[in-house]
This record gives sequence, structure tokens and C-alpha cells, in this order.
Amino acid sequence: MLEPKLRDIIIQARNYARTQGINAEFSLHREKSSLIRLGNSAIALSTSEELTRLDISVLQDRRVGAVSLTADITSLDQLKSALHQAEENCRNALPKDYDPIFGVVEEPIADTTGYDPALENLSPRAKAELCAQVIKTVKPRGNYDFSGSWSTGSTEIYYTTTANDHEAYRRLTDGKLVLVLKEQVKKWELSVNRTQKKAHEFDADGIIQELETLLPIYEQNPAFHPEIGPQRVLFGSGAIAELIGLCLWGGFIGRFYEEGRAFTSKNKLGDKIFSEHITIVDDPANPLVFQMPFDFIGKKRNLFKLVDRGVFVGMPYDSQTAAKYKKQPTGHDLENWDLVMAPGSGPADLEQALQLAGNALYIPHLHYTHLPDPTRGIFTGSSRFNALLIKDGKFVAPIFSSRITDAIPNLFNQVIAVSSQAVAENVSATYERRTPSAYAVPSWLLCDRVNISDVADSF
Repeated sequence: MLEPKLRDIIIQARNYARTQGINAEFSLHREKSSLIRLGNSAIALSTSEELTRLDISVLQDRRVGAVSLTADITSLDQLKSALHQAEENCRNALPKDYDPIFGVVEEPIADTTGYDPALENLSPRAKAELCAQVIKTVKPRGNYDFSGSWSTGSTEIYYTTTANDHEAYRRLTDGKLVLVLKEQVKKWELSVNRTQKKAHEFDADGIIQELETLLPIYEQNPAFHPEIGPQRVLFGSGAIAELIGLCLWGGFIGRFYEEGRAFTSKNKLGDKIFSEHITIVDDPANPLVFQMPFDFIGKKRNLFKLVDRGVFVGMPYDSQTAAKYKKQPTGHDLENWDLVMAPGSGPADLEQALQLAGNALYIPHLHYTHLPDPTRGIFTGSSRFNALLIKDGKFVAPIFSSRITDAIPNLFNQVIAVSSQAVAENVSATYERRTPSAYAVPSWLLCDRVNISDVADSF
């Protein structure tokens, strides 16, 4: 549970709000973060921070006012002042055209299952030593340079409201390593990514082995220039996570759906929108994701189906959208989701997937992704790291940077096979508040007729 002194001050402020007849929500976010950045094969930046933020929201009739403190919480008087500022902001706010839903912690929650003190306190020196081992082993083998970043830390979230005495608390740790090898003349790049929930989940030897598998293909073969047009593509887990994120924002945000801005807006529940190979759920119990147990109005989160074997079965609603459109909130007042794309029946082993693909492009990551037309699910993104040509079931050459511009419904209706192995992909953002977010996705996804819209003459 939250540090006793800090918790007591917030509870006193909540109880004070009740005595004043104020409907208030108190949402605390506390983080401890450590980051190293690599440039020119050396540590370019090593920094850390510890931040405490408290958001107070006040609801009166149809008006909502809020205040955010970024400071240590030291006294009840400090929170009384912030509470009355939020109350004043509420009085001055324009009324909503609906009845906002007020936060209620449905049941007490105190979740620390995802917390590992060893990861919270993983030192910059330990991170630098692992990276140095990789660099010292691989760099002398070619004209290579390394860059990247490694962020680790912990997050605490505490939430309570004047609606009842329940409290919701969560503490977890997370880490994300991205290590990039760049060839200095030909300019191709290889990337190795790792997701952490606990310390010591990977080592330098595994990273070196992954690079050693790819380097001969890049070093010994000229780059291939794919044709523009429909191509068979074997996507890796990083690319699948990007596609799932685009699918969420383009098709499964309740407000966008109601306003006709989602590619699902023309559909109703029960419509078949994707291939039967595609099942997508939000599952806070999946062990590969970061498992957010409640949302920011205190609603306990449970498994929520979006797509079941290609059929549109659920639209998530945050509380304000639900209030406006007379729906029920679904536990999605969130910054981070626990998205899961269900694995299929294909082989887990990548070598067998290559045999299944035959002749295809292998795109393990997608970069510079965007949704230029979410109403049709049109997305765009390009290969950059580790992309390869598959010929007769084998990797034979690197490919030049290739851009995909296609529609999500089209792509997810061209699925040939899905890996039976699920893996974690860390999709946490680098900036703003520390918000650990990971998706559980198949290790590969084979699709036909994926539209390659542009190919560069470089990597």
C-alpha cells in the first residue's frame, strides 16, 4: 500500500471535501525513473528522476474542474488549497451537455504483484556494462556504431473519491531496452528490443546471438528492392504490436465510433470485419502485459473482447463518452491498455514460418506509422530495422526501406497464418508520465496482398 504518511494526508483531504459538500476525486501518480541513452557506441546521457503528481477533480452538477500538483505532498493544508482551486475552476467551467459520471472505487484494490525492487533500483552502471559487453563483442567485426536507450523504473498509482471509503492502489516496475547497430557506409541498421517486468530477464549473450544471426545476411548480400504493389509479408512481433495499436485508435475508441470517425462506425456488433484468424481483447489478467487492475474512475477492469475470430463484438467506452452517448463505462478511462492479439495455430518456430511463407518480405518492425484516414482504417508505416527478403523459405538478403500504405480491415482480412507463440512487446511512450504499456502478440503474422506503396533506394 501507499506510504502511510502520504496516504493519510490524501484520506484527510478526501474526508475534508465531504465535510464541505464537495464531490472530489484524488488521483496520485508517483514514478521513479532511470534512463541511459547511447550514441556513438558510448553513454551519451544518464539521468534519473522521482516525481509525484496529484490530480484533483471536482464535479458539481454538470461542471467539472481540476487541478494538478507536481510536488511532494507534505500537508493537509496543501491539499485543501488545491481542492478549493479545483472547486473554483469547477464553478467557472462551462456545463457539459450530459451528466458526467463520477468516480467510485468499486472494490478495494492493492496490487503490487508486478513490483520488483531489483528492477526499480537497477543501476545505470549495470545497464552500461551490459551494453558495453555487446558493443565490445560486435563492434570490431565491422564498420559499426551503436545507439539506443534503456529506461527502467517504478510507478505507483493511488485513487480514491468522496463517493465511498474504498482505495485503489497499484505499484509495478518496468523496463525497455532498444539497442541499434548501424553500418557506417551502407547505412543499414539492426535493432534489438527487450521488455522487462523484472530485473535480469535478459543478458548480453542473447542480444549478441540475435545480432550474429542477422549480420551475415546483411554483410554478404546486396540489398533487394521490392516491387511496389501487393506483396506477401511476414510481420514480426514489433510490427504486429504497431498494427494492433493502429487498429485500436482507428477502430475501437468509443467516442470516435459514435462520432463516425472510426473505420468501425459503419458496422454494428456481430458484423464480421476481419479474418477468422483475428481475435483481439483487452485482458488485464494476461501475464505478458503490465496488467492494469482498475481504471481512473475506480472501475475494476476485466477481460473485454473487441474482435472474436474476426467478428466485431465490443466497443470500449470511457466514462465521459459513455455518459454523453448513454452507454455503460467499460473500464477504459486509461492511458495504457492491456491489448492481446490471440495466437493462432501456426508453428512457433520462425524457421517453420519461413517455410510457410515461401517467397515474401519479412518486416519485423514498422516505423513512422500514422493513420491518415481512420474512417477507412488507412494506415502507413515503413520498414527500417532487420527487414529481409524470404526466398524459398530462407532469409536471403536485406531489403531497402519499404513503405506500407493499406487499410487495416484489408490487411486483417488477408491473414494466411498466425504463430502459436505469444510474446510481449513494450509499447510504453518515452515522454510524459511513466505509463508502462505492453501488448501480447503472436511472434509472427503472415498476410497476403499487403500494399507496398513506396520503396527507397536506401535503408
